[in-house]
Amino acid sequence: MERTIRVCFTDDGEADEPLAVKEGIARQCWLDGEFREAQQREVRVERISRAVGVVVLQHELDIVDSLTKDNLLDAMVALDYLQFDTDTIFTPSSKQSLLWRIHRHVVHGGWLRDEQLANSLLDSFGRYAFIARFIHRHKDIRAGLLPALRKRPDIIRAQWRRCERGEAEDDVIKAAVSLVGTLGDELSYGRIDMPCHELGTFITKATGRSSLAYAHGAIFEQDIFASSASSTTQPFDDEKRGDIEFGTIGVEVAGLRQFGPPFPSDPPADALRDGDGKMCDVRGCVSLEVPCGAAEGTTATQAAYGDSQPSLSIRLHDSPVINADTGIEMGKKGPSVDRFGISVLGAKAFSCFWEANISAEALLRQGKGEARLEEVQMKLTVRFFPMRTLALHYLRLCANDGHWEGVTLMARSIHRDIALKLVSCLAHASQYRVPLTLLFASAIQDVGDPEYDRIAPKMTADAIRKSFSVLPALLPILPTLPQAVQTAFEDGLKGALMEAIDTEADDSFKQLYNAFINSATKEAADRRRLEAENERLREENARLKEQDRRGTKRSRDEMDGQQQEGEGGADQQDMKMTT
Repeated sequence: MERTIRVCFTDDGEADEPLAVKEGIARQCWLDGEFREAQQREVRVERISRAVGVVVLQHELDIVDSLTKDNLLDAMVALDYLQFDTDTIFTPSSKQSLLWRIHRHVVHGGWLRDEQLANSLLDSFGRYAFIARFIHRHKDIRAGLLPALRKRPDIIRAQWRRCERGEAEDDVIKAAVSLVGTLGDELSYGRIDMPCHELGTFITKATGRSSLAYAHGAIFEQDIFASSASSTTQPFDDEKRGDIEFGTIGVEVAGLRQFGPPFPSDPPADALRDGDGKMCDVRGCVSLEVPCGAAEGTTATQAAYGDSQPSLSIRLHDSPVINADTGIEMGKKGPSVDRFGISVLGAKAFSCFWEANISAEALLRQGKGEARLEEVQMKLTVRFFPMRTLALHYLRLCANDGHWEGVTLMARSIHRDIALKLVSCLAHASQYRVPLTLLFASAIQDVGDPEYDRIAPKMTADAIRKSFSVLPALLPILPTLPQAVQTAFEDGLKGALMEAIDTEADDSFKQLYNAFINSATKEAADRRRLEAENERLREENARLKEQDRRGTKRSRDEMDGQQQEGEGGADQQDMKMTT
């Protein structure tokens, strides 16, 4: 029979008997070392009440059964204090940890719909690692906390600041990053609606900046507040032939032949994809489709024997940073920011790079001269920056709401080199391509011809036709753009108008007509308001000038009016006194 120990609590009264706890349970939590035979088997637990101790000092299955919405937070704080091992599974033949069981218990009970409990968890994860792990390891919990998080962006600020100070990543930072990442995911999949002004406020407060402009700069000019994910695979094994999937990222891997273009922009047609190909004949090339928020990735390939051979692996090349050649150096020792694919705007931006393997002679010397492509292993690591995802969603929502001032504000707020990289990506967007690209580019001072050369071909008839509803907003900036862009826009507009007129079922021409009517109506209303305000100011100015001309002297009418009011008041007072 398992021995027990007696546990006392600081709030015990004289009538309270010590709680009998099985020694195995106590060792799971906090008990370390053995009792000597002569020692009294009794301990006192500080900072935990008896009511909570009864819940947490038992088998993990019983802990979960004893949890209620009212004692959940206290129990998790107690488990954090007891340093409960969240990664160990204590129930034989089970694959579920206590942390996982608690998370399912909370989700099934719908407890996070309780606003007070949700806010309490958000207030607590910065102090208790157990609660932080409870959040960042379970997406269901993060999704349940989002309604409360949207009202409390300041909860993220402390962890953002820790990242800015260069502090090491811990469970608390992971919780904050994962919460922001879940908010970005929910926006990306259209599961929640968030007005652009609300999202702008969230970004500003979460980064602790005084304005949205400063927040945009902080988000894009520092490689911080990130999460990473890695995957190792054999890209040429079985039927893959170099095509692998890593979450939302599609990667095409191909072996470049020894003789050919030194720096191909895409895998050439004669690239090796067959697993039987020899490693001595190839060099590596990777084409990577990057989703929103993924700023960099690394790949390392190794050639290894099969399971029947002694373990031997050879690194074919160093781990390169994807798009290192397009990185933006923010000073000699500052962070570099890579290109962003803006999938939240419907773009599919591809990044391609290649890295030379070690020589065939080196492979031969190390006993791998006959290694095949099927033996190659590739490790891909991608870093995600969820706050940048929110910033790009803000851009999308501004376009959706017609809040073009928000688009130009972002373009002016972030570092110029980064803004130019974003222009290149915006030119590929399938939604709001024309207004976003032109307004964003026009807000950046002195944009060079190479950037505009990439924009002009994207001013297609189809893209402009999709932008008919917002076309009036572009007219004021068109004369400021280079002639090549103006010409491309005019040609695209002609084609879009002809398509709209020829296609009877298409209502795009009606959208354009209504857009101009609405724009003219709004402009007229704004003009009338401005004229009325100007008239009011003129009258006020004339009155002040007249008073200044007369000095402190008042007109006879003003004095007579005040005298009559005084006499009337005196008569009423006399009547009251004689009544």
